[in-house]
Amino acid sequence: ADKQNVPKAVNLLQSLFDLEKLKLDWEHLPLLLKHFCEITFLARVLSYFLFTFVDVEMSLAHQIQSISTFAHLITAMFQKHKTSFLTSTLIADLQAIAKSTIFNTTQLQIVDPESRYYILFKGTDRLEGVFSHAWTQDHAHNFDILQLAQKLSIGAKVNAIFQCYPDLDCSHICRNLAKAQGVDHVNPTSWIGDVHVKNVDIKAKYYTGRDKANSLLRKHFGKD
Repeated sequence: ADKQNVPKAVNLLQSLFDLEKLKLDWEHLPLLLKHFCEITFLARVLSYFLFTFVDVEMSLAHQIQSISTFAHLITAMFQKHKTSFLTSTLIADLQAIAKSTIFNTTQLQIVDPESRYYILFKGTDRLEGVFSHAWTQDHAHNFDILQLAQKLSIGAKVNAIFQCYPDLDCSHICRNLAKAQGVDHVNPTSWIGDVHVKNVDIKAKYYTGRDKANSLLRKHFGKD
């Protein structure tokens, strides 16, 4: 089995998130109710990160708010459960993504307020694109370091050409990804939401995200 099957992982998280919509009678099953609440809470925590990258209808403002909520939630959960929740390395990586997203948006507002900022570029799709171009240049299954360097150089040039002439890259830019399940490799062309940096009140969205996180934590764990 593919341990890095992203569509299956995304589909699983989206399905777990949808569990909240189920109307079930747990009155006589308190233990199952407790497990159900724990699973749906974790799914909601992770959804604030996931949907930031796969929900093509989200605006940049909504993405900033969502990733702020996620950053505050995982901080609180890590303080409570330590590495039983997530590893220290993964927490650091996730927080770095949240921080750089907000910082980059702020920088763009100063340098070029009319620009658009696609958070999805923080993923590895562009790197995977270069790898695919390097892998498909010939039929050789093995190559040495010198050949790899040459292949990567050519792959980077192919990517640069596609960026200059996007009409040459058919890929999946015409797919309608709104409300889709198991989304992976999202292109800027598929993104519907408004991602102009000038339309984002970063401070307001950051604090709104924090308040949302506090509200969810109080609802799940109680006021203490």
